[in-house]
Amino acid sequence: MTSDTPLADGMDAYVAAFRAGQAAGGTLAGARLAADMNAAAFSRPWPAGLRRHVSFIVARGREIAVAILDPGGEGPRPGICYFHGGGFAFGSIESFDGVAQGLAEETGAVVVSVQYRRLPENSYRAAQEDCFAAYEWFVAHAAQLGVDGRRIAVAGDSVGALLATMTAVMARDAGGPVQPVCQLLMYGAYALTPGRPSYGWGRDPLLSVQRVEDFVRLYRLSQEAEPFHAPPLSVPDLSRLPPAVLIAAEYDPLRGEGAEYADRLAAAGVEVRVLTARHMIHGFLRALGMSPAAAREMAAAAQAVRPYLWPADREQTP
Repeated sequence: MTSDTPLADGMDAYVAAFRAGQAAGGTLAGARLAADMNAAAFSRPWPAGLRRHVSFIVARGREIAVAILDPGGEGPRPGICYFHGGGFAFGSIESFDGVAQGLAEETGAVVVSVQYRRLPENSYRAAQEDCFAAYEWFVAHAAQLGVDGRRIAVAGDSVGALLATMTAVMARDAGGPVQPVCQLLMYGAYALTPGRPSYGWGRDPLLSVQRVEDFVRLYRLSQEAEPFHAPPLSVPDLSRLPPAVLIAAEYDPLRGEGAEYADRLAAAGVEVRVLTARHMIHGFLRALGMSPAAAREMAAAAQAVRPYLWPADREQTP
């Protein structure tokens, strides 16, 4: 970064910690392990009353691990089915636990964080099928988790935002009785097209053009080998999707396609709100334990989705 592109408060520490973790990893397996071992460094102190446990969804030929974060509270609560980022190859329910924790803490919703299958060992199709299976499982077991099954949102960051919005598309197309109540899409990847000029417009110290192109290439190779859903910006019909709150970061090279996707949703009649975090970079909500500014942005994101998660509160507001 240059002096004319200052980072928000605390984000320098996040960048340094992220780079240190990458250096410690070396191989893909090593990088995954290093990120999981260092996850606590990025999180806020664990709040009183928040409980976390891991369970496993039984699916055909596999199990899907989920971390369930329960903030407590009376009566049926809302839920958030959350999909982590990591460029399809990285990220886990451990290394992104701080984001899931922040969502549960700030919204009062029970968060189910999903360990979908990663690339290159698996295909994008496998990852998306795991996410949709997890959403269906959450709806089916909502009562057991103390959740109102009619108030479950989908959420994700980076490629997790793509997985979240495509889960909403799959739920709509399946014609099931329960659709997500809203989408919380945090600095998402919506195009996955190589060579987009907007990739070069970002001023992000971590998400370089080369890194973007690498995860785009990984996705496209998987798609070509096993065709499945097109990325969100190539979906011909975006109508009848749940309301969407998009979180953008000022310096993020993916910010342009996020704005384009928001326009596409609005044109399809979907209720859309975009919140842009100034002086922030891609992935900034992982920095809750280091950046007061990131914590404020998480609170703002939670406030934006609360009317969908807690509609009774909205109805009672004069």
